[in-house]
Parts: sequence; C-alpha cells; structure tokens
Amino acid sequence: MIIKSGYQLEEQAIKFVENEKSITLLSAYIKLNQLKRLNHKQNIKQIVVRWEIQDLCVGASDIELYEYCNKNNITLYRNTRIHLKAIWNNYNSVLFGSANITGRGIGEEGNYNFELNVITENICLTDKLYFKDIIKKSELVDSILYEKLKNLKEKYQKQIVKFPEINTEPEYNSKFLLSQLPMSSSPTSMLNNFFSKQKLSRIDEDCLIQDLSIYEIDMSLNKEEMANQLKTNFNRHPFVKALKQYIKTTKSESSNYGGIVRWIQNNTTTVPTPRSWELKKEKIINILYEWICHFDDEYFWERPYHTQVIYFKKNKEDGKAS
Repeated sequence: MIIKSGYQLEEQAIKFVENEKSITLLSAYIKLNQLKRLNHKQNIKQIVVRWEIQDLCVGASDIELYEYCNKNNITLYRNTRIHLKAIWNNYNSVLFGSANITGRGIGEEGNYNFELNVITENICLTDKLYFKDIIKKSELVDSILYEKLKNLKEKYQKQIVKFPEINTEPEYNSKFLLSQLPMSSSPTSMLNNFFSKQKLSRIDEDCLIQDLSIYEIDMSLNKEEMANQLKTNFNRHPFVKALKQYIKTTKSESSNYGGIVRWIQNNTTTVPTPRSWELKKEKIINILYEWICHFDDEYFWERPYHTQVIYFKKNKEDGKAS
C-alpha cells in the first residue's frame, strides 16, 4: 500500500516507530518537534541527517536536534550526501519515500507537501548493508562538531537570501481546462462504480479517478454522503457555474448541442482548442447534460429535431432553442 500525505502518513509513521524496539532514522531534513512526535516511546536509537550549513541557516533542519539526542541516548550522525528519507527497524522492515521528518513533510501540517511513502517488510541482505554503509560513511556529531556547526550557522545565517514564494495553486479565470469536465457517463454511474465490488475496466476506472479528483470527493463517505458532496462540489465548480449561466442568459434560455460545443471551444485553454468533432467523438456534451440535469432541477434536456437541447426550466420554448 502507498501511504500518501493527507491520508494518515504521520499516523502510519508513528505506528511503525511505536511497534519496533530499535529504529534508525535517516532523513535529509529533520525538525525537532516532528521528531518528538515520532519518538514519544523512545524507540529511535540512531539518526543520520544531512545538516549542510545552508540547511541549518534556512531552518530546514534544527540544530537543537543535538541536545535532544544527547538527552535521549540517540546516536547522531551527519552525512551531507543524504537525500533519502527512511525509517528502518534495524532488521527487515523499512518505511521510506519522499517525506522528510518535518511538519510539512511526514507531519502533514498546514499546507503540507505532497508525499508518497511505502512500508516494505522483507528487505534483503544487500539492503541492510546499504544502510550500514551509509552509517559507516557518516560523521558522528560530538560536542566539537556541534559547536563548529553552531558557530557557522550563526555566522552565515544573516547572509542567506530569502527568496519570494510564488503561489502554485491554480487560479480560475475566464478560461477553463477541458479536463475540468466530468468523465463518468452520469453521477449514478460514477457512484455505482466506486462502490462496486467488481473489477472495473480501465476506461471506467480512469473516469472514476478523474471525477473523484476534479470534485475533491472524500472517499471515506458512505454512498448517500458521497452523492451529497458530489452534488455540492459539482454545482459550485466555476466551469459548471459559468456554463449554466450561459444557458440561462441566452435569449431562449436554452442551447442546442452546437451552441454548447461553441461555448466550450471559446472558453477553454486546451491547446489546441478542441475541435467540434473531437467533443462529439468523446460524448463530452452528452455527459455534461446528464450531470447538470441530475444535480440541478432548474435544467433539463430533450431531443427536438434530432438534436439534444438543454433548457433552463423557467422558460422552456419548444422548438426555439438557440
């Protein structure tokens, strides 16, 4: 099983450490508060940390780690080649992955990092030798080295440039991505596939995963709760809101198939802009009709004159769709 941040990563790491008598911790960055959360049963016996001077100056790792290790009988090593992140039980099992021992890493705090970790319980002899070799090639942090690093940190800390942060969260504007549309044939189909005990086809599984992601669905919910969350998140999605507003504000308060295709072509940033036949080929419009009308009683669709027309209920005008 892959352990993901936001899905009990810290809980699984704490549990792993708790259940072992002797732990070696290897991590590029280690923050003291997070280490204490992992080590509340005092099972960590060795630590290897990178501790580049820059790491200490910018606060990626805490130099106070040394005093904590001294008080808790933990052997502390420094190895500037360390980039891996692993919690090893000094025998057959290891929890490893991308997460450093920090609040935003393994701790899942606040705007946490996206991390992936796994536990393997049957490592081989060469794997064990690999860990031992890292420890052997690491430098024991004694009082002399600690004072040297501490003085260098104090000397160079003020010289570190603080770079500005740029928000990486997507911002919605007047243009949208075609990938923001639902993929499952209907909400009912999506929910049935999620709760199905049968193996899904590759296509059905891909559609399900896409829709769970787009509408940020909590997979721990039961079917009724998930349906309610799906309805709420679908109706408040900016793409859906904008499209429904377009339908509502047309002269006839409706739109035929071609009108929706043109609206999507004019309001997506997909490169190249999706051609009409591509939209029809993937049945995107048919799916969109089903989702909108399923979750909003003010809209419904019919097929006059051999074309699908979606209406805003307030003012249906048969045969006069745009």
